[in-house]
Amino acid sequence: MKSRIVVISWWSNCLALACLSRIRKYAPERELYVLQVGKSPEQKKRFRAYLPAGIVEIFYPEEAPGEHCRVLKELVLHQLASLEGLWFFDHDFFLRASLEPWLHTADTLFEETQVCLGLPVLDPAGPAITGPAFWISPRRWPPHLDSFDPVPFHPRPEARRPDVFRGKGEMRMPVKDTLVQARDELALQGKVTYFPLDEKSLHESGNAFKLPVMPAYTHLGGLYLFNGPVLPPEWTGWMRSTVQRFGEFYASCPAEWKAGEDPMLLGRLAEFREALNKL
Repeated sequence: MKSRIVVISWWSNCLALACLSRIRKYAPERELYVLQVGKSPEQKKRFRAYLPAGIVEIFYPEEAPGEHCRVLKELVLHQLASLEGLWFFDHDFFLRASLEPWLHTADTLFEETQVCLGLPVLDPAGPAITGPAFWISPRRWPPHLDSFDPVPFHPRPEARRPDVFRGKGEMRMPVKDTLVQARDELALQGKVTYFPLDEKSLHESGNAFKLPVMPAYTHLGGLYLFNGPVLPPEWTGWMRSTVQRFGEFYASCPAEWKAGEDPMLLGRLAEFREALNKL
């Protein structure tokens, strides 16, 4: 087994370009795919101009829902259904060290089992289970598990085109987030495993699969903030830290990447910065 890597580039061009360039540097032996969603055709074209060589772009219908769950379903159950292993890395996941030996160890361990879902060890109180990375086996995936949707699921136009539609700033989480329902059923069959992101999660997981801690990385997080309005005062601390992180990220971006970024996204960042400066 030699699992391939997929990055779903939502809205921002710069984030995925930074992510993919790091993966290409630190996991050079892996086949690498990217899928663009949440962008205008013009924005997708700008992205392709700077896409590192050798990365395969997978196309997703313009009119299809832009939510992560539906993109995963399209990839795992249809376009990449014949593949034995896929790593999904968030587009704001930035490697800082070689990943290839870790991936090789993971493949060796996964190949010896019948697991079809590998998840990071995360805070059990948190609803999300897939960030910043997870592994899935399309070839082993049970045919009857055909939904990756959160519960409840409501497709929103701002997921498909955040540059055109703006969310209302609702911070409510679903009862079960993306892939949780499938995870629960697979766990009953012993087809789920977990991998540690850091030393703390290494001890919490019991390291049943003997995977070492994932090599050093940075996970930016919080892009969805800019798809809604300025939030109420109780969210001020998180808004400030998110705006600061993104400001630092764009300050470090190559000028040509930033020139190809969605101007609406950069405008929203400036809007949040101005609003916070007035508080």
